[in-house]
Amino acid sequence: MSDVFLVLHGWGGNKPEHWQEHLVLGLKNAGADVRYPTLPDPKNPDLDAWMTALHAVLDEIPADSALTVLAHSLGAILWIHHAAMSETLSHGPQAARVLLVAPPYVIREIPPLDAPPGAANFFPPPLSKAGIATIGKETVIIASDTDDYATFDQTSAYAGGLDVPIEKLSGAGHISPYYGYGEWPWALEWALGRAELPPLTNK
Repeated sequence: MSDVFLVLHGWGGNKPEHWQEHLVLGLKNAGADVRYPTLPDPKNPDLDAWMTALHAVLDEIPADSALTVLAHSLGAILWIHHAAMSETLSHGPQAARVLLVAPPYVIREIPPLDAPPGAANFFPPPLSKAGIATIGKETVIIASDTDDYATFDQTSAYAGGLDVPIEKLSGAGHISPYYGYGEWPWALEWALGRAELPPLTNK
């Protein structure tokens, strides 16, 4: 059984200073098998196109792999959609661990002003307890209490609907470079099995 890491970016993709970029580099330097797809047209996300790309990546991962998934922002919402579809369709191995970081909460009719076209169609995501349990043995949401794209209560509603735990990273905004997440050493250590929850700030 080999370890495989799947990293899913959010809307707009990631700039070089994003913590997921540092994470991927750290995993590769550790000799890990990392799958970090650039989802189609990140600045104009389309749910069907992103889902097709996700399933293509998952189908290439060996069935006996120990899979760890780390998804940020709209990538976390994509994973939640994938979970609902997994009640009837199977793609790739069940993940051993899943970390959903800062999933946004968007009201479709009034998306954020900086949300790219198409992003509103990802909301509201279907919350399937059975699906999320099917695709991951352990799933955890990490959210901040100062996120511009979701209140902690809104993100807690995701956690409740999916029946998964939620961890608070206080004062971390959207957990992205603008808010100081840049390099996030804890995420790499957690991915490699050398750190536990709760998450640690990089400040």
